[in-house]
Amino acid sequence: MPNAVSCTGSSAECSAVPSFEAATGTLLQQLVLAAGPLTVLQIGCPYESFTARLAAAVSENGHGRVICCEPETVRAEAAAAAVEKAGLGRYAEVREGRPERSLATVPGPVDLLLLGGPPESFLPLLKLVEPRMLPGAVVVAHGLRDVRALCAEFIAHVRFSGSGYVSLPLPFDGGVEMAVRAA
Repeated sequence: MPNAVSCTGSSAECSAVPSFEAATGTLLQQLVLAAGPLTVLQIGCPYESFTARLAAAVSENGHGRVICCEPETVRAEAAAAAVEKAGLGRYAEVREGRPERSLATVPGPVDLLLLGGPPESFLPLLKLVEPRMLPGAVVVAHGLRDVRALCAEFIAHVRFSGSGYVSLPLPFDGGVEMAVRAA
């Protein structure tokens, strides 16, 4: 699969992310199409095409918005350029800077939370967003397989039976944890 995104407003026409991230991209696209989230919050943007692919799926639903918070300037600019090139600016916004600062102005409720970036930040970021998550909200954290020690508290939090989540590890794309907020 190509590394560049080529979207024309339809997620079906959107070239996928690099092949080792293809399963996560497809999972996210399916979640957006099935659940019709109003607010998709992406924290960290490992590939600029992730944001554009999410925006393409949101556009197919005809409503909603993707907000990407990316601390690295180069990645934020690349994600914003991919969204604009795909003509999906109406459905996505890329915010550059530390996610902790951007989260205060993200409208709620957050229906789908995608966690990327440093795995040790997953739990603190989730806790910042949790007050704006309703039952049924989905959390997807990717790239966990080789860094389990760095995100052990996050995994324990979403897998603990009293946490209010139903969680499942998925064995693709470097390890993915998918959790649904139950309460």
